[in-house]
Amino acid sequence: MPLKSMFGPFGATAANVIDTFLNVIISPNMELDELAKVYSDKLDSNIRDEQAKGLDYVGGTFKISYVNEKYFTLSFELYFQDKNGEWIKKDAKSKPQKTEYLNEKALKELRSKKEIAYELDEPEPPKAAPQKEPEVRKIPKNVQ
Repeated sequence: MPLKSMFGPFGATAANVIDTFLNVIISPNMELDELAKVYSDKLDSNIRDEQAKGLDYVGGTFKISYVNEKYFTLSFELYFQDKNGEWIKKDAKSKPQKTEYLNEKALKELRSKKEIAYELDEPEPPKAAPQKEPEVRKIPKNVQ
């Protein structure tokens, strides 16, 4: 079956989806796994949104790729199937990001491996906040 590629549901063009995330949540001196976790949480939310629209999540990857000593890129690919069994791919790749966001260990690993890919499993349902029972009081009879 043909693969459809869509970007709209992420609220931005494909080219700036990850850049928007990066400007909001990334801090300097991060490990690769920390960086992946931050984006995994955001992508989980997007996956749940697509599932709410009737798409079945099949799988996906998040990648951190080495460009050179000064830059790296982030990308993701998410695969869904609609009710008719049509495959839908949602993906994006960032503009080059400065390696100053990575700590020395992360940069060294990325430099040697060139690309680190993380599998994106189906997200767990969001945890509901515990419902607190309202306080129940008796109406006093002798209040003036």
